[in-house]
Amino acid sequence: MSQIRPLTGYLGTLVAVVCVLAAALALDNVRAFGAPLFSGLITVETHYYYALMALLLPPAFLLYRSNTRFDLIALDLLLGLLAFGICTWLYLNAETMLDEGWEFGAPDRGNSLSIVLWVLVLEAVRRIAGASLFILVLLFSLYPLVADLMPEALQGMATSLTDTAAYHVMSSESLVGLPFRAFASLVIGFLVFGVALQHTGGGDFFIKLAFAMLGRVRGGPAKVAIVASGLMGSLSGSVITNVLTTGQLTIPAMKKSGIDKETAAAIEACASTGGVLLPPIMGSTAFVMATFLEMPYYQVALAAAIPALLYFTALFLQIDAYAAKHKLEGVVDLDIPRVAE
Repeated sequence: MSQIRPLTGYLGTLVAVVCVLAAALALDNVRAFGAPLFSGLITVETHYYYALMALLLPPAFLLYRSNTRFDLIALDLLLGLLAFGICTWLYLNAETMLDEGWEFGAPDRGNSLSIVLWVLVLEAVRRIAGASLFILVLLFSLYPLVADLMPEALQGMATSLTDTAAYHVMSSESLVGLPFRAFASLVIGFLVFGVALQHTGGGDFFIKLAFAMLGRVRGGPAKVAIVASGLMGSLSGSVITNVLTTGQLTIPAMKKSGIDKETAAAIEACASTGGVLLPPIMGSTAFVMATFLEMPYYQVALAAAIPALLYFTALFLQIDAYAAKHKLEGVVDLDIPRVAE
């Protein structure tokens, strides 16, 4: 049994609605529609963060099963509703939370709900990212409880379980820290752009352009993968989008030209990964970096331009040497478009 449930029926509809609402929230946050759509509902920044969390956290339990042996849909539905309810409560109390400083002294209900949400987020991490990241996040999140027992360089003042949970959930340093704020304010908008580009023919255009330029040269399909993934990745900022868009055409073409399937997959993986290093739109790490360094994103993108070009140049030369060694020719196909087309 796959751990990921198929997007069919009610689940597919729910995910579609969540995607539309999350995209609308993100676009409204940057005033893409001009006048704010949610002016009466989103009055402080934390309103937006908890509303986005209420939309994105529950599907983690519905899309990802807790294990691959049993399909505990009732339990997953309960966890999803619980996550939605707690995030909604935080959204409704966002202004009070800021005014009264709940991260340093929340009411009893806030402390209890914070503990539950802390556990839910850890479980979502385990389901989506696996045991390694789960253990890492768990250990770091428990640090405030045992800070006084740490070696001198890491020693600090220990806090209680309730205070730790409240600070994790209600402060701007943990759950709603810089990475989440960077995602909510910047990354999600570029993800929407990447998906829109993919579904409006942008990926197909880049692939055809790359085939027109390099399809007939030595090792053509592999070089097409590099160029197409670089172009697509520079606009989508997503490795997965890159592979799904360009890989479904370039990998079969590489195999047809004589490249074994493992090498073809490796070339596409390297090219797609490099795509998120190429400006103007890079991976989410670049946005988090800009937020941490408190500098404009364009400065990070400019600094990455030369290393990214060197990466693709080295990859291109490696592919050319591989093609020469294995005597790989370009694609002989009358259907390959010309650049002018």
